[in-house]
Amino acid sequence: GAANSWLALDPLREPAYRQLMLLHAWAGDRAGATNAYRRCVVVLDQELGVSPLDETTELHEAILDNDLPRAPGVRQRVIAAAEAPTVLPNMIDREAELATLLGSLGDRGGGTVIRVVGDAWLGKTRLLDELRSEASRAGIPVVSARGYRAERTLPYGVVSQMLASLTANSRWALARGQVPEWALKDAAVLYPGLIDEKPIAAKVGFGETRLYDALFKIFTSISPAIVIDDAHFVDPTSVGFLSFVANRVSGSGLLLVVAHRPTEDRSLDGLIDATARSSHTEITLEPITAPQIVARSGDSINVIKRTGGIPALVAEALESGPREELSAGIRRYMESRIADLSDLSRQVLTAAAVLNGTCEFDLLRDTSGRSEEEVIDSVEVLIARRLLRVAPDGMLDFALDSLEALVYDSSNLIRRRLLHRRAAAALRAHPRASSDAGLATAIAQHYRDGGQNTEAADWYVRAGDLASRVFAATEALSSYRAALALGDPGMSSVYRSIGSALLFLGRFSEARAEFEKAATLGAGADRAQAEHLVGEANRRLGRIDSALHQFEIAEEDHPDPVSLYCDWSLALLRAGDRSAAREKADLAVAASGAEDGGARARALTVFGTVSGDTGESRGALLEALTVAGDDPVLRMASLNALGYSYAQADQPDEALASVEEALAIARAIGDRHRQAALHNHLADLHHRGGRGPLANAALLEAVTLFAEIEPGSWEPEVWLLTRW
Repeated sequence: GAANSWLALDPLREPAYRQLMLLHAWAGDRAGATNAYRRCVVVLDQELGVSPLDETTELHEAILDNDLPRAPGVRQRVIAAAEAPTVLPNMIDREAELATLLGSLGDRGGGTVIRVVGDAWLGKTRLLDELRSEASRAGIPVVSARGYRAERTLPYGVVSQMLASLTANSRWALARGQVPEWALKDAAVLYPGLIDEKPIAAKVGFGETRLYDALFKIFTSISPAIVIDDAHFVDPTSVGFLSFVANRVSGSGLLLVVAHRPTEDRSLDGLIDATARSSHTEITLEPITAPQIVARSGDSINVIKRTGGIPALVAEALESGPREELSAGIRRYMESRIADLSDLSRQVLTAAAVLNGTCEFDLLRDTSGRSEEEVIDSVEVLIARRLLRVAPDGMLDFALDSLEALVYDSSNLIRRRLLHRRAAAALRAHPRASSDAGLATAIAQHYRDGGQNTEAADWYVRAGDLASRVFAATEALSSYRAALALGDPGMSSVYRSIGSALLFLGRFSEARAEFEKAATLGAGADRAQAEHLVGEANRRLGRIDSALHQFEIAEEDHPDPVSLYCDWSLALLRAGDRSAAREKADLAVAASGAEDGGARARALTVFGTVSGDTGESRGALLEALTVAGDDPVLRMASLNALGYSYAQADQPDEALASVEEALAIARAIGDRHRQAALHNHLADLHHRGGRGPLANAALLEAVTLFAEIEPGSWEPEVWLLTRW
């Protein structure tokens, strides 16, 4: 009573929560202690945006492990672990860099990668424009795309641009017939224009490696030059594919040119490493120096002083002569470009800035609120003034990022909000708005910037769900957290979704913390599902007693008994109680019925895993594999269990085949925890068969992957996962 009164007076006082947790634990009420901890987590998160102190979290862990002194002994000493360009008349002395690029067009050999690295405004885009023009004159097909700051969370956003650019090429109509139909259908999930019929929606088991293979076959069908500008803004999923291309460029006939700024952001590491392993050239752009422009200007020192060596500004100074307004640098230069625009052109330009990289003409018209004729006239003026340009995929785009930011910031907040709301409404009417993660994210961002937080939160959740379906867990996590920051009314389900994304990424302790928040905020079925997931996170961490306790709490209101009983059964098996595990597996099979293929396949797999009868187990697992159909996640689990069954029956060839097929699935969908477990399983099979070198190689792969999961953790189940 005293501890609760203390918290009523000061709800943010962590010592009071710790005292309450201890009192509940000493009274034998572990659930009460857990609820006190969850209240602490939620209150601190909502009120202060922080997590509990390490001391509080360590105390919670000690309570879960029954590792407390006897009451009313001295409070346990808890030790927190140490944390552990605008188009210009000439190249302004970029001739050498341009020659390198142009030389690559005629001498690609089996495949080449070129990286163009330089800060903003140093002429990367200008070089790429020249490369595209020369390729066009030489009859070499070019696929172009660009990264946008606002689209870094859109899964496969740049890849979709590449596909749009490819299909716009005249050679595509002839090359299309050489591409396997399966590749076209798979890639059509990202860009429906690849096929005539309506694309099939991506399933839960959409495999990353298969998608990469499909895209690679499509692009190599015409062996183009692939030109990516502003790669520092490319979304992580597109970076993954570009890295895949760079690793396989040898013998492909492709020329891959990637331009980006030097950055401390680690998102491009994979692509940079891939280019380092391939046949590649790096072009580094530096500001123009005075000696480089002596032949063009007798006052080169003053030109450099006024322009900072920025090629665009140097070119402008040399073209127009000395102009005082350029001496203030880039901002004054851009302001001079837009100062005399008409009100109509400025309105259209502001609408383009609000759209930030998604500027199709129809969308620009709907967002600006002007008539089609007015927008056409304004766009022509803006292109002629070199403020906007038409990108290779037909999108309207700012010539310079900084100009876009300047225009956006110079408009008033009320008008920006109006334009964002119009943009959201226009994008929402798109036929793919409810099935495309990129569109859903763009809609959410516009609603947020338009001040409509409830609608924004709803669309962020949709975007997260859509990203999860294609295993873009990092992007899903970003979307869910954006929804949470906006105060999504369904907070329990959002916390649960965040936890599920973290669980997939192998960050089990973080996942459990999110599930704890979901359980605290939820009620009825929502709370039951959250309690179940707390238990599953504990099972992954080897806290089997805690997992069993959570499963028991979740049973009464759980809307998905098959899933609950399956996880419960596996936890009981891990605890050594095969009889109780068999009982829960029977309940799972009974609850699955005969119609729900996914639920039944999972239930049969678990039943086959826990059954002590070899014949009964084998029959259930084979039926599970049949019922699973094309679902890769279910097939992976069934094949893994079959591998154990075959090994126990002394059928080594069948066991190896099953585990290797399951491993291929784990790689394709990116489930690193199960991929590591399957390598471990494979190592056991090779060891049993006397194949020492193969066993060691598989074990090394397993250890490498396990070390990346729950870093710093030595919890047993993280390393000993065998059944799921």
